[in-house]
Amino acid sequence: MAPIVVIFLRLLVPIGILRWPFWGALLAIAADAADVILLDAFGWGFFAGQDYHAIDKLFDTYYLALEVYVAWSWRDILARNVSLTLFFWRLVGVIVFEVTRVRQVILFAPNIFENFYLIITGLKQFLPGFTVDSRKKLWVILAIAAIPKIAQEYIMHFMEFPTWAFIKHNIFRWR
Repeated sequence: MAPIVVIFLRLLVPIGILRWPFWGALLAIAADAADVILLDAFGWGFFAGQDYHAIDKLFDTYYLALEVYVAWSWRDILARNVSLTLFFWRLVGVIVFEVTRVRQVILFAPNIFENFYLIITGLKQFLPGFTVDSRKKLWVILAIAAIPKIAQEYIMHFMEFPTWAFIKHNIFRWR
């Protein structure tokens, strides 16, 4: 049953991005984080023995594609062009990773797009009329988006730190 719930969550929740660009994206990220928790807690079902990581990347690409669709409609040309570039940079990185299976590839194509999208849509949500009207503003936003994401990608994909196992055992105290 858990795999069916996960599939529905990962496919239906991101549709909210089209109606509520900021809040829908946050819910899609929550659904992304919840999938492994649900599967670990209630059973992997037909996902057992499969490479769920590849399936997860497909679900991630799906919700990121909905975000880039929203970004495509931004009137703010600088923010729009940067978001499209970041999305396609990540997409190429994911494809190279899937072909080579070298996890460290992801470090060179970090998902800065997601953080950039969240910052821009968050600013637009809370400061209507916000635009990226200077390169200085763009660089500040890119730094805020990139630094934590590059650190996360380094920890997860270069060091191959077992993030979920750490959280499960040290925070949730699951055995």
